[in-house]
Amino acid sequence: MKPMHIMHPMASKVREYTTLPVRKGTLRRLKGYKGGGVSYDELLNDLLDAHPPEEFFLEHLRRLKREPRRPWSEIKKEL
Repeated sequence: MKPMHIMHPMASKVREYTTLPVRKGTLRRLKGYKGGGVSYDELLNDLLDAHPPEEFFLEHLRRLKREPRRPWSEIKKEL
């Protein structure tokens, strides 16, 4: 009797990417932040993590305080 070999499917490491159109000046600025094998995806996520949207936090605080909703245009004037 021959030994039986069981094959297990390998985990897929396929990543989905998309194209993000940016101006040449923006790409030059991004390249200034990019270094040592870091992908643009990692770079952009690091930048987004370091600078979460201010509007999100303001809305969160408003809900915590149970204040009435205000348009973002009004909130921006106070900043």
